[in-house]
Amino acid sequence: MKRLCAWVLAAVVSVGVFADVNEGDALPSFRLPTLDGRVLDSQALEGRVVYIDFWASWCTTCRKSFPELNELHAELKSRGIVFIGINTDEDPALAERFLSGTPVDFLILSDKSQEVVSQFNPTGFPTAYVIDKQGQVHTVKEGYAGKEATRELLLSLL
Repeated sequence: MKRLCAWVLAAVVSVGVFADVNEGDALPSFRLPTLDGRVLDSQALEGRVVYIDFWASWCTTCRKSFPELNELHAELKSRGIVFIGINTDEDPALAERFLSGTPVDFLILSDKSQEVVSQFNPTGFPTAYVIDKQGQVHTVKEGYAGKEATRELLLSLL
């Protein structure tokens, strides 16, 4: 029985059930589809400042923050800053419905299996992970810090 318990515990830890990403950690590797079926490999983000926003269709703060994040994306993409929204709904149609009323031009990924959510383990929605050029998590922010504070943080990492 002790061997079985030890094996189950090892299996749970190895698949990342207890995993979470904190400030100072390296960006974990992941591959997720976009809503239109392409796939993003996190390795493509190397050497860039990245704003990753975990969100859900039911999130009222997300509905308020997305227009400002989209404005920041338009303003800062020429500086090499990447904005990514990772939708956590199990049904991608819910994300599409949300985006029809709150459209954005930045990349939206679908984590309907909750695999990447389990890796990062955000404590609420939205939660932003700001990644520096060295691939380290610089900031983890539950909620939305606001347009000016977000701009200032991202520009400081260039």
